[in-house]
Amino acid sequence: MKKLFLMLCGLLMVAVVSAQTRTVSGTVVAAADNEPLIGATVVPVGGGSGTATDIDGKFHITVPGSVKEVKVSYVGMKTVTLPLTDGMVVKLEMSDNRLDEVIVTGYGTGKKLGSAVGSLNVVNEDVFANSPAPNFVDALQGQVPGLSIFSNTGEPSATPANIRIRGVNSLDASNTPLFILDGAPVTSSVFTTLSMNDIESVTVLKDAVSTAIYGSRAANGVIVITSKKGKFGQKAKVTVRANVGWSSPVENKIKMMNSQQYIEFRDKINQPVTAEVRELVEKYGISTDWQKEMIKDNAMTYSLEGQVSGGSDNLSYTISLNHYDQDGLIASSGMRRESLRASLESKVNNWLRIGFQGNLGYREYETNSAAAAAGTFYTNNPIVQSYMMMPYDSPYYYTIENGDIVYGDKAVWYKYTGDGDANWLTKLNKGKRSSVTANLLLSEVITPIKGLTIRSQQALDAYDYRNSSIWTAVDNFVTPMGDVTDFGQYTTRQRGESFERYYSFVYTNTAEYRFSINNLHNISVLAGQESIINKSNQFNVATTGQPNNSQMLLTNGTDIDLKNNVGQEIEETTINSYFFNASYDFDNRYFLDFSIRRDGSSKFAPDHRWSTFWSAGVMWNAKSESFLQPYTWIDDLKFRVNYGTTGNSGIGNYKYFGTIGSGNLYNGGNTLILGQAPNYDLKWETVRSFDVGFSFGFLDKLYGSADFYVKNTEDMLMEIPYSFTTGYDSGSGNIGSMRNTGVDVELGAHIIKTRDWYWGVRVNFNYNKNEITGLFNGKQFYSMPDYGLYYEIGKDANQLRTVMYAGVDPRDGQQMWYDKDGNLTKEFNRERDAVSTGKSFIAPWTGGFGTNLRWRNISLSADFNWAAEKYIFNWAHQMVSAAYRATSTNQCVDMLNVWTKPGDITDIPNADQQPQADSRYLENSSFVRMKNLTLQYDFEKKLINKLGVQGLALHFTGRNLLTFTPSGYTGTDPEYENNGVRFSYPNTRQYEFGLEVTF
Repeated sequence: MKKLFLMLCGLLMVAVVSAQTRTVSGTVVAAADNEPLIGATVVPVGGGSGTATDIDGKFHITVPGSVKEVKVSYVGMKTVTLPLTDGMVVKLEMSDNRLDEVIVTGYGTGKKLGSAVGSLNVVNEDVFANSPAPNFVDALQGQVPGLSIFSNTGEPSATPANIRIRGVNSLDASNTPLFILDGAPVTSSVFTTLSMNDIESVTVLKDAVSTAIYGSRAANGVIVITSKKGKFGQKAKVTVRANVGWSSPVENKIKMMNSQQYIEFRDKINQPVTAEVRELVEKYGISTDWQKEMIKDNAMTYSLEGQVSGGSDNLSYTISLNHYDQDGLIASSGMRRESLRASLESKVNNWLRIGFQGNLGYREYETNSAAAAAGTFYTNNPIVQSYMMMPYDSPYYYTIENGDIVYGDKAVWYKYTGDGDANWLTKLNKGKRSSVTANLLLSEVITPIKGLTIRSQQALDAYDYRNSSIWTAVDNFVTPMGDVTDFGQYTTRQRGESFERYYSFVYTNTAEYRFSINNLHNISVLAGQESIINKSNQFNVATTGQPNNSQMLLTNGTDIDLKNNVGQEIEETTINSYFFNASYDFDNRYFLDFSIRRDGSSKFAPDHRWSTFWSAGVMWNAKSESFLQPYTWIDDLKFRVNYGTTGNSGIGNYKYFGTIGSGNLYNGGNTLILGQAPNYDLKWETVRSFDVGFSFGFLDKLYGSADFYVKNTEDMLMEIPYSFTTGYDSGSGNIGSMRNTGVDVELGAHIIKTRDWYWGVRVNFNYNKNEITGLFNGKQFYSMPDYGLYYEIGKDANQLRTVMYAGVDPRDGQQMWYDKDGNLTKEFNRERDAVSTGKSFIAPWTGGFGTNLRWRNISLSADFNWAAEKYIFNWAHQMVSAAYRATSTNQCVDMLNVWTKPGDITDIPNADQQPQADSRYLENSSFVRMKNLTLQYDFEKKLINKLGVQGLALHFTGRNLLTFTPSGYTGTDPEYENNGVRFSYPNTRQYEFGLEVTF
């Protein structure tokens, strides 16, 4: 009887469990051809874990008895939610889901891209997936109309020097957009610590209605980064990526003389080389290409990354770990990075969610300080030496024995150039730079009633930076070739330490209520408060006179310069804000959006700390009108217009204060001097923006958008000159106004879109006209010749001025110029004769284009970016076109056309003429560059699933493989953006092979 009772209880329990759960099977196929879809995601709606289809498109899923529906999705196809039945067949259709994509533009819960009133662009994760660049900003080049990104160096730890949205808004304040990571503002430290494979999307907000909700920090636009997160009910997925590659410098168009050419040149100018040198070249063939000797063409790059993501009914998670190691092109240049990212979200109950997102990064890197100073001319810079070294110097010591040349060790002192090897000297610094970064965010979301979302968020953006400079010394010696070295400053030891700690706390609280009336009137209102506290503390100290290279501590030094080698800075700023947003749409046809924000910043004087910024925008979704419904070839047609204001506080802290500082020592004691002039009228810089545009989609193949905008900057922040009678030379002020007018255009086409084939193309461009509309004290122009700047009302803020070169007088070989009145002169006078060239070092035309091609499991993508009407002073060319110092440095090949006798027609003057900084070195640096080329093969799922692998892919990626410039351009890298460049660290051409495995 007891056994019978137990058996009945067991059967009853089985029956109860069976009633609580059930197992359902089904198949997912493509609607176009009924082919099974491998790896489609199947997630129950309302509880239970999801799964993925097998090699036959089949799935088996166990769900609670209460679950009635299932959600099925597949990349490139429309997501569907269907009743859950056993044996169901799900047919998915191809889809361009751009308009249905949910994006985050402000502080709310997100909205569909198709319902956004403002001008914005979304860059998806595919763009970042296989880029070999060390930072994600590089991959954005050419992707978004109106977003200009230019890199001035290929140094691994550097970030792009210039990032702008729709032109230059300010003369002296920051022009860099605000970066938001998962809802919290971040500094540029995140650029090199956030792995690109952790990014789900980047949204670029360009106009007032999109950015005004961010108020005082949004004058330069906003870039919103959304990281990857796990999904509730998602089966755990493990992805491992490994990449290896190498870097080389991009093409250099300055061609230096080889030994034979140099000897010929010296003969032409009647300054022949010695018989000893001539014999070395003619008999032993010494002719060194110092570009190849000083700059690597095989600097290695490695990366390894693992990521786990998934979720249960009440918890979603993503954890990733990344290692990246890139060697630099020259000595003391390179970066190693480790980063850990985690994202967790928990459904505590039906009305409360708690989330955590964190990104921790560690970087250890070297920066060649001499090479990093592109505007200077240091002979200890390996880049400078690669141009200036004598071609008949050998990179190896040698001796002449019985008429033969015998090479020895690598040379560290060069006989004929008379200088030490810059790469070797740089390695005397045994120090390192390192940084630890943290981006942490906690969020609590309460949904007490339907439609109401209350969110509280606490964020930390922080970094610790350390630089240990340990300059060991080298004693002068006699080289194997009998020369006595002269290492100068490198015979003195020095130890320096600098440390900086920065952290920013951001506290944000919002309440959002969304509701609909009769399914026609859709309304959303949001109110919020935000506080930002920024603190930084930094110090530096250096001592000299350490006794030997083994005793290099600070305390081992015997001398310290308190004035120049000891420093400390402590800063703190606060921003408090209140904001409100309301959006409304009627029947998905007419959209309204209004935002207002009140900001107060401690950077400004007490009477000017608070300012109000606002925006209003409307959009008409014409496609939703009944009269367009019969036109099925129209997929999307929208028109929009908006106006608003944003602010700029991107200046230094405490600018309105009057300060005193430490002066020079007097009789052995400290002194005080006037530091900074006070200005209690200092206030916000404001940008007033107008935008009108439209977007369209036709035939499920063509799509595009166009926007016209006008941005007026008022109360520009800038240093202005003071009369010396005040005791100050300059001070901060609001000095004038400026206008940017332009257009953004984007076009794309899905030329072929079938199951096996896809071919798409895209193109975008921006044209921006910049002009100054007002200056301080009623001035028509303001000149700062020491900085190469000249501001004039009605002209581009970045115009270039110089004396116009008229060529060489064939009678005597002397240089000629035009004076300000257009008359020929042989007297160079910059102050008197400099005129505007009508050219700017910031390109008014920028853009990009690309194509994606896929056949079955093979895909090819190519992305290009370009800039037009961009100019730069090529001072590097000037430095190697100086015949007056030809006996001590090499020259460029062009100098073979030097004037030597009356009647010579050339643009290169005689050898005793010193080249001046005139228009002959102003060059058109417009360019078209292949930014990325990626070839990828995805293995057949039927094959790899047998191995227990969900995905396996191999790829090759090339970066900066091709660059096209005008025929007259003779510089190093046309992407460099400044008014002039000397010898900069070259940008890199990269090659990478990679493997990705998903379990």
